[in-house]
Amino acid sequence: MNLLALETATAVCGVALLRDGVPVAERWIEKRYVAAERIFGFIDEVLQDGGVLPAALSGVAVSIGPGSFTGLRIGLSVAKGLHAATGMAVIPVPTLEALAGAAAPGARAEGAAMILAALDARRDEVYCQLFEREGDHVRAVWDVENLSVEEMLRRLPPGPVALTGDAGEKVAREARGTGLIALAAEHTRCSAAAVGRLGASLFGSGGRSDPAVLEPRYVKEFFLRTKD
Repeated sequence: MNLLALETATAVCGVALLRDGVPVAERWIEKRYVAAERIFGFIDEVLQDGGVLPAALSGVAVSIGPGSFTGLRIGLSVAKGLHAATGMAVIPVPTLEALAGAAAPGARAEGAAMILAALDARRDEVYCQLFEREGDHVRAVWDVENLSVEEMLRRLPPGPVALTGDAGEKVAREARGTGLIALAAEHTRCSAAAVGRLGASLFGSGGRSDPAVLEPRYVKEFFLRTKD
């Protein structure tokens, strides 16, 4: 099974090609506001690297949120366009779960049985979710939340908790005296490969959606500003 994976929900714009759940090609850049101009080129490059035509793809896994409102809309629009062109399945992948899955090896190395995935939601707030690590897999303990850093830290269980996501610096300023462990940078960013690995698992268990009604998981309300 050939699966394309897209990550545009965070500061990473990335595309990966997976074959039977294993990444075989990937392109990414960690820079905000470039997804619209880079993602199509990345798609072409990973397909060429993998020797795969779009018609040979079984599906596209897309990071569905929470995250950047603009990034989420770009990624989902591209996924819907691929579906319209080829009929491939669209697999929505929870961004925080993919992020926690990418952090699992780093958490294991630190001896942390819990992983806190946290993305910056502006002001003093974060999109966050707590996971229990089971080997290099994760299981959600919390639902996805939009909390102040103070409230999130108050809810944490005792013991070591590995911290991943782009809100790490914001959280660390208030996390003294807690059991939070900051992971190395390679374990704190969401990647298209991580989205693809989770997407392949979801695809295998029937986790796909009707693209006509699929929307990003904003968590916060989204308001489109218009000029008067």
